[in-house]
Amino acid sequence: METAETFLYETLSPLSLTTNTDEPPPTSSPPCSSSNPDQAEPYVVFRNEISLSSTQSSTTETAAPEYFSLDVIDVVENVIDTPIPTPEASPAATPVKEPERERRLEGNWFRANCRFKSPMLQLHKEILDFCDFLSPTPEEQASRNEAIDAVFDVIRYIWPNCKPEVFGSFKTGLYLPTSDIDVVILDSKISRPQIGLQALSRALSQRGIAKKIQVIAKARVPIIKFVEKRSGFAFDISFDVQNGPKAADFIKDAVAKWPPLRPLCLILKIFLQQRELNEVYSGGVGSYALLTMLIAMLQNYNYRQASPEHNLGVLLVNFFDMYGRKLNTADVGVSCNGEGTFFLKSRKGFSIKGKPFVISIQDPQVI
Repeated sequence: METAETFLYETLSPLSLTTNTDEPPPTSSPPCSSSNPDQAEPYVVFRNEISLSSTQSSTTETAAPEYFSLDVIDVVENVIDTPIPTPEASPAATPVKEPERERRLEGNWFRANCRFKSPMLQLHKEILDFCDFLSPTPEEQASRNEAIDAVFDVIRYIWPNCKPEVFGSFKTGLYLPTSDIDVVILDSKISRPQIGLQALSRALSQRGIAKKIQVIAKARVPIIKFVEKRSGFAFDISFDVQNGPKAADFIKDAVAKWPPLRPLCLILKIFLQQRELNEVYSGGVGSYALLTMLIAMLQNYNYRQASPEHNLGVLLVNFFDMYGRKLNTADVGVSCNGEGTFFLKSRKGFSIKGKPFVISIQDPQVI
């Protein structure tokens, strides 16, 4: 008789008092992404084990607005007006010219002149406003397209039958204003990528459209990095790497399936960039790994079940709580393949001797 694989999960305390007291607490958990049940063994997913039957509020349930409509205008009852105080003029005082106030970023993107009773709804609104602020204008989009066309002209001049293709954050629509543009050259028919990188470097210099050209030929994936002079956008170009465009297609499908994915990804990319934790070569979290973590979290919390707590603010807090406090990274890895969320690191060969704390993330394209 086979032994069923068991999982231990911890839940967050309710963030609001509108929980449903008539329904019993959930007793099942998301399945692990293990494909071999015969070798199943129990393990702890979260570091602190508690009962799923947490203390419930005795208040009655209220109707939950659909926060994923990304529209906060209709939630009038949760808003408190905060008038801006105007200092009273003193007739005896001599008018003094005040120094010009330093321009703050918040003044550019936060559009609400009110605050919400719910801090999570306030955070939800701030996330939406900030993502709107980060979204490119038509002029910025056109400038990037012109830079891509100029670089593609040089590439096709050298290899007329090749297929240059954009992938990464620009193709998925998850790029920041400072994000570089990733390009892969397919079907170039060159024997070694290093030869193509040197040829492209010379052509870009001769055309005078690039500066700060750097050829990284000894990396696992050789690339050329440069800045397009006219637009100032940075480019990373590689040769015959098929998984980049495939990953971009996977991400576009995931963004269409999970509406919160884009705003959460943009906010977390800024968060990591400000702390210099976004470079993979220095131990940071890249965009692809970040998206995998977000998809796994959304699968784990199953956000599609309507709840008053399921807005972008709560999901952002859940992300930090799950990966920053609770996840048992010593034994458990993260996956978003199929319906699975977690797997045992030792079973898939993800354990690193002497570094049990390193988070392990399975590539969604690897089955």
